[in-house]
Amino acid sequence: METKVVAKQCVLDLAIQLGGSAESVFLLAIANGIDITSELVTGLTITAPVTIDASIYNYYRVRGIIPATEIEKGPEGIEFWRIEYDFIVS
Repeated sequence: METKVVAKQCVLDLAIQLGGSAESVFLLAIANGIDITSELVTGLTITAPVTIDASIYNYYRVRGIIPATEIEKGPEGIEFWRIEYDFIVS
């Protein structure tokens, strides 16, 4: 089964959507040659190797649920950095 990545989806979102379980994240990553922490590009085609929990997979599919939980990064720049935390003085 294949699907296209939507905006703000991470590998774990796809594992739950396609595999029905967070446990399938490793199989999904291996099958697609990506890391489990990879930032996914919208529109990328992902292949699901196996569905671990068909009841969860069917729940999402029937209801059209597409999880997209990417964490938004906070503000960047020197005015937001803290010395010895974000900004290392050497």
